[in-house]
Amino acid sequence: MNSSDKAAYRSIFPHTQNGHIYLNHAAISPLSSNVSGAIGHFMEDRSSGNIENFENWMNTVEETRNLIATLIHTSYPERITFMGNTSDAISAIAEGLNWEPGDEIILNTMEFPSNVQPFRILERFGVKLIFLKPDEFGRIHPEQIEKSITKKTRLVSISAVQYLNGFKADLKAIGDLCKRDNLFFVVDGIQALGAMDIHVDTCGIDALATGGHKWLMAPMGTGFLYISEKLEKQLSPAKTGWLSVEVPWDLTNFNQPWLPVSKHLETGTLNISGIYGLHASLKNLLEIGTDTIRKEIGQLLDNAINLLEKSSSIRIVTPLNPADRAGILTFSKNGMDSTDDFVSDLKKDRITISSREGLLRISPHYYNTHEEIETVLNKVSGP
Repeated sequence: MNSSDKAAYRSIFPHTQNGHIYLNHAAISPLSSNVSGAIGHFMEDRSSGNIENFENWMNTVEETRNLIATLIHTSYPERITFMGNTSDAISAIAEGLNWEPGDEIILNTMEFPSNVQPFRILERFGVKLIFLKPDEFGRIHPEQIEKSITKKTRLVSISAVQYLNGFKADLKAIGDLCKRDNLFFVVDGIQALGAMDIHVDTCGIDALATGGHKWLMAPMGTGFLYISEKLEKQLSPAKTGWLSVEVPWDLTNFNQPWLPVSKHLETGTLNISGIYGLHASLKNLLEIGTDTIRKEIGQLLDNAINLLEKSSSIRIVTPLNPADRAGILTFSKNGMDSTDDFVSDLKKDRITISSREGLLRISPHYYNTHEEIETVLNKVSGP
């Protein structure tokens, strides 16, 4: 990415103009002027324009659904459902399947709770959760999953990228295992989408769940769920509403056929203002190109790793092999009493990174610069 492109990209993020160095996209991203402008346009129309502009709203909803389909490389936008967040999306899968006592779900001990709690509640039905432990480098291998598969296994769920150490799973290999053994393959994509590609068809993913407020740089409450044809055939609706039937505006006909589950889950009024923001963000990301973004983030992390490796007091937790990581870099510093206090002190200098489980985590996006990385890590490596 050349300097003029970088400058143009930075110009749409107001926080870069006031000296704020933001390296916390694995938590929540800043909104670009494109996104806030799209939301503002919607709000203005609601307050002093047409007020009710349903046809235009639905056009934007469907355009956004098509942009998501492009992002995740599927030819079936109708299989994409807007959800409030990752937890809602994974819960729709967990609650929508018919479970039998003794059924097993393979997870791992590195998962964010969004990919655990919706399955944990199934223990009341006798479902057993199998937790795999990472190797010494913080990785979960497809071979580990394969060895854990039994005749009782029904589903494998994993984050495309782990929130704490940034490990990137081999989705294609895991998907091949699940296809071979006729298992459902669920992926939490929130730490990946926007920073790297996910090909749902190529990887054999049955359910891809995400929120939009991290790497996708969209408003909170703008998640979505992709469901494969295989999964939809066995999935029952976890919730219903007036829009869950074939002809919603036939208001007095209470006994209508249900829509397919992927549509059924959009039970009522959508977060239209949030979807307007998601639409603007996706357009921007896709215009830049996911491959360009992935490469730029990779170069920023390579630079960060080179800087951190010069300090004997730093221990890098994130896997160093580029094939095993995406946009997250996590590390510790010997002698640091409190990572929480350190992060709070950085905020006084308008620098934002994360403290997680006693570790420091940075997560730069495509518009960040090598100079910003160096400024932050010099503070980390200092006395």
